[in-house]
Amino acid sequence: MYDDVGKFRRRLTAFFAAGLRAGCRVTYVGLGGAEGSRADLVGLPDLDRRLADGSVRILSLQDVYGDAHTVDPDRVVGLYAAATEQALADGFRGLRVAADGSELVRSPAHLDALARYEFLADRYMADHPLSALCGYRLDLGHETVNELASLHATGSSGGTGFTLFGCADGAIGLGGEYDPTSVTVLRRLLTRIRAGVDDGTVVIDMADVEYVDHRLLLTLSAHAREQGVALSLRSAPPFTTRLMELLAASCLQRAEEGTDT
Repeated sequence: MYDDVGKFRRRLTAFFAAGLRAGCRVTYVGLGGAEGSRADLVGLPDLDRRLADGSVRILSLQDVYGDAHTVDPDRVVGLYAAATEQALADGFRGLRVAADGSELVRSPAHLDALARYEFLADRYMADHPLSALCGYRLDLGHETVNELASLHATGSSGGTGFTLFGCADGAIGLGGEYDPTSVTVLRRLLTRIRAGVDDGTVVIDMADVEYVDHRLLLTLSAHAREQGVALSLRSAPPFTTRLMELLAASCLQRAEEGTDT
């Protein structure tokens, strides 16, 4: 997250320089055409040589993510998967990509598609030698930036204090702490990433969750119920099962008494 393009460029070149040292190919998906994108990489050592030997590549944001339409999550992840396999075939140890995704957020529909893409990309990266740096301008707004920041297993979680990320086996990983604000954002994100639509089950990995309370469990349960999918928790803290039993008993009592649940 940035409000100074110079800061973004410094983070970009540091991320790519580390990737090159690790033997990876690096690919920048830029907005400003070939020359504008090249200017963003001016701090990268031996840039001309790297561009010539193919260890550094530049692609356009439009070619990868499309023009004014919403992002096609499956197509873009497929492109990156193919590029990762090509990098390995060319003798590199993996692929690093970076893009400023700010221009991809134009409407709620664009945000829905982008959130779904971030989740699917995370899921692919969990089990393949692909890593990515995503940049988003702060002027997109507090809520939007916090949602996008939370959709990354590493890096800043924004102001929410939690992360939601894709696991290699398709599960949804949660990390951090969940206060009332975090739970509200989580509810929106579960809908945006279409949690459970792939196989009819929402599998939540809670290994990285630092604190669990009734609000988080009720939010997960409500999402599964509204989407008509099953809910499965794994690696949950020991007291989670007992807390769920208490919540179930409370809901049953209220139902028997005819009160709201």
